[in-house]
Amino acid sequence: MLKLYPAYMRLFIWRGRSLYFGPSVQLNAHSYATVALHVGVYRPFRIKIANGAWQRCRCAIVPAGIRHELDFEGGIHGKLFIERDSSDFLYFKRRFAWPGQASVFFHDDELVDQLRWIYELDPDKTVIESCLDKLLQCDGELNLEIDPRVQTAIDLICEEPDCNFSQQYLADRADLSPSRFLHLFKEHTDVPYRRFRTWKRLFLALDSLNAVDNMTVAAIDAGFADATHFSHSFRDNFGINPAYVFRGINRFEI
Repeated sequence: MLKLYPAYMRLFIWRGRSLYFGPSVQLNAHSYATVALHVGVYRPFRIKIANGAWQRCRCAIVPAGIRHELDFEGGIHGKLFIERDSSDFLYFKRRFAWPGQASVFFHDDELVDQLRWIYELDPDKTVIESCLDKLLQCDGELNLEIDPRVQTAIDLICEEPDCNFSQQYLADRADLSPSRFLHLFKEHTDVPYRRFRTWKRLFLALDSLNAVDNMTVAAIDAGFADATHFSHSFRDNFGINPAYVFRGINRFEI
């Protein structure tokens, strides 16, 4: 007999990856600044890419910058983000033979079984990390190489999130024209500089929110003008109001 599990909402964040589980309402049109893997933990879900038709699948890979809608129809949503500036990105591409800038719909028994196991047993975070390492076949052989000039800009975003570094300032540091710098940045991150910066700030805000439990403080510390600015950016990136997530979350570990 199938055992029924309560609808838990959980979020785990590491340096190069983030894993979310939870009962999902329909998510409005949104786009991420990195690749996302969506999984229906117990049953298929519906997905709509841009202005296309709704399609039903069990697993989907959505590249950075692709606007889409999701409807899990009350089912459990498993979502894995792989950060573009992490070696996990290379393992992800190797594991799923992902073609790049096209969304992919598929079924993968190993993936579904692994995420269901994590969701149902709710193990220690180190165990979850080990499971994801195994799933992504991380063997320590792949190292991501990012142009040092782009890496410097990424480091500045993360180290000083409240500073609005201008494109001209970053281009001057890289000894490039602004247009060449922006082209190089997108080449290495798949999204424009401002989009990438907002994405990193969102996760920095989540980190702060986990510590201080105050959305306004967390938003300002991460470089947003105020809680309203943070909420708007959160909806644009995730398709849902942050209050819904943080009111119902059962386990949140960074």
